[in-house]
Formats: sequence, structure tokens, C-alpha cells
Amino acid sequence: MNDIKVVIEKLSDQGINLDIEQIAFLEEFIEFDSIYKPKRFFFRKKSIGNIYLWGPVGRGKTMLLHAIQDCYFSNSSKFHFIEFMQLVHNKLADFSGTSDPLIKVVKHLSDDNKIIFIDEFQIEDIGDAMIIGTLIEELSNSGIRLFITSNSHPDNLYKDGLQRAKFLKTIDFINKNFFVHNLSGFEDYRLREIAKFDSSGEDKNGDKSVKDFLLKTFNKDISNQTKFKLNSRKFNCLGCSDKVLWISFSDFFSSPCASKDFIEIVKMFEWVFINNFHICSDDHIDKIRRFISFIDIAYQENQKLKLFCDSDLINNLYSGNQLENLWVRTESRLHQIATTKYLQNLEKN
Repeated sequence: MNDIKVVIEKLSDQGINLDIEQIAFLEEFIEFDSIYKPKRFFFRKKSIGNIYLWGPVGRGKTMLLHAIQDCYFSNSSKFHFIEFMQLVHNKLADFSGTSDPLIKVVKHLSDDNKIIFIDEFQIEDIGDAMIIGTLIEELSNSGIRLFITSNSHPDNLYKDGLQRAKFLKTIDFINKNFFVHNLSGFEDYRLREIAKFDSSGEDKNGDKSVKDFLLKTFNKDISNQTKFKLNSRKFNCLGCSDKVLWISFSDFFSSPCASKDFIEIVKMFEWVFINNFHICSDDHIDKIRRFISFIDIAYQENQKLKLFCDSDLINNLYSGNQLENLWVRTESRLHQIATTKYLQNLEKN
């Protein structure tokens, strides 16, 4: 491995063009990795190969480290931080009653991996804070390379948390034993890619196409979660995660949802994606009324929203008369939301 061409070409094949800051990180990583030496028994302190990549939301941190792993490192595992801690807690339960259960967890992880990728590293829980320090240090000392992304500099991890003084040793260990890189800049990479994606063709707005697009964009398959809760009620969706909601126009707005539910959606989710649109008449008056209310709230609250549909369909989405006065405003907003400029303006706000 002596250059970044293989990573750039792989991403280019996916339609992803890197910016200057992203390329600069790859160049620094290649230089950093070129001097990495696997840990040996007598030289444990001289083989640091860990990465801590931090920066604003949407800068492509996950995308970059996933691309590095896919191109250069086969024997590795990828986890979201929450998923990783769930695995650790489950293994601790398995080893309950034995001596040094956390060391046994480290042994379990190191048996199967040479590199562990942990995405969205952010300590919020005092229990996790007490565990993760020992875990990171023992994994690193056992020869496992850790590739971590976070929105926070190590110094700001678990900020204002209970008994944070006990976590300072972990922060010091990360600063001394990781290649810490700030992916600076303020352009939201995902927002840019989503904004420019043209979903007008039928092959671009079907469920499979949207699923593939979201997987590529967020590096996570959200389609396994097909229900979500609003105001103590469950609703169907095509996929969701803690930040992303994917709903069907046809299904969701046919359900008994209301403005209080839409307010909750914009509070809960950073992104909302909608497909499965169809032409409506006054026979679908309740569905259109709900959709108008949702668009009003989403637009007012600057919700990141992507509609997967043919732009011509927006002109004909509602052909009835009863809500014609309300629909004029909604149709105008739908056209704005469908433009690249709408999402780009959200980035600046």
C-alpha cells in the first residue's frame, strides 16, 4: 500500500468524488500506515496503528474508513458504537462469574479480528465510560488496531459526565496512542450527495433503489426496522434508525397520523425519505390533508427531507377540488424541497 489511488478509484466507481480535506486525510493515513509495525512482544509500545477520525456530522468519516478497510484490510469488523457496546455487555454477561470477564471479552474480540472499526464513538453512559477505557487499552495492547469515528475531539468525550475524572486516563490514552485527525470543513458530504441525486426515473424511486441508495449513503441497512413509535403508538415504515426515517407516502399517510405525530418526527429524525407516491383525488382527502400538514411542519422546521418521485408527479399529485386552496402552497413547497438548492440552504443554516 503506497498511494491512495485504489481508494479514490473505488469511491469514484460509486459516483463519489472526494474533496480536498478528505483526500488530505487519505494521504496522511497512507504515510501514517507506511510506518506502522505489528506489535511484537518486546516492542509493544512502538506499534501504534490506531485511527481516531473526528469532525462535523456528514463529512464522510464513516465512508472514508469503510473504503480504507474494504480496499486494504480484509480481516476486520465494523460496528456502530451502540452495537459494539451491546456486544460487549452481552459477552460480559456470558463470562459473568469468571475472573477478569472484560479480559475474556478482549480475547474473544482479538481471536476474530485484526482491526475493529467503531462508528459514531460518543460516550453518554457512565457504565460505558467505565468499561470502554480498559477495553480500548487492552485491545490496543493485544495488537488489535482500532479505527474510530466521532463527532468529538477526544478531549471532549464524555464531557460533563458523572465521575468524568475517572475517564481522563482513557482520553490521555487515545491522544497518545491514536492517529487523531480532524476532518475539518463544513460541507455535509451526505447532504451534498443526497441533494444532487436525481430520483425522477422509475428505476430510481422504487423500494429496492431507495434501499440501495440509503445503504450507500449511510453505510447502514435500515430496512430491517419496519416499525417506529410516535406518541406511544407504532407506525409502519420502510426503514428507520436513530437518525433516519424512510416512509411510504401510500402507506404512512393512509394511517391515522396527525400533526402532533409530524412534530415528533422532525424532533426525532435528522433525515426523512419518502417514496411510493401516487396520484390522489378527493377520494384520498384524508391522506392529502395529512400530507399537507406534514409538509407544512417539515418545511417550517427546516427538516432534511428527500422525495423519491418523478418531478412531473408533483404537478399532478393532487387533482381534487376540496383542498385546492391549501394545495397550491404545498405544491410550491414540494417543488422547492425537490431542488438541490433546498438541501444546500439547510447546510448553511
